[in-house]
Amino acid sequence: MKLKDRLYSGIGTGSFVYMTLLLFGNHNIFITRMEIVSVFIISACAGIFTFVFEIEGISYLFSLIIHFLLMILIVYLIALYNHWIDNFPSASFLGSILIIYAFSWAILISKTKRDAKKLNVLLKSKK
Repeated sequence: MKLKDRLYSGIGTGSFVYMTLLLFGNHNIFITRMEIVSVFIISACAGIFTFVFEIEGISYLFSLIIHFLLMILIVYLIALYNHWIDNFPSASFLGSILIIYAFSWAILISKTKRDAKKLNVLLKSKK
């Protein structure tokens, strides 16, 4: 997958996840420009970092761990910059990242399965 495609895919998924979390959160919604920019940066990085899944010679699980650690680093740096956290991340902060990460992957797995079904139907119709 090309870098541009990874970037756009990440932004699309990340924006969807962010808006879904806002929708189902139990608070009044007020979004700043910096939060929007931050979500775009985090989401773009999530997409770009998917290159680790194409590195030959490492397992999918190891790629997933690398991707997750890279995402923790990016989210941590942006959270520090935006003053969402004061210093070292708390257990609840890391737990939130894990839940959001799992939700994001569930969406991507669902999309991949749907796309695979469509391709299989298309291939069967070509025979």
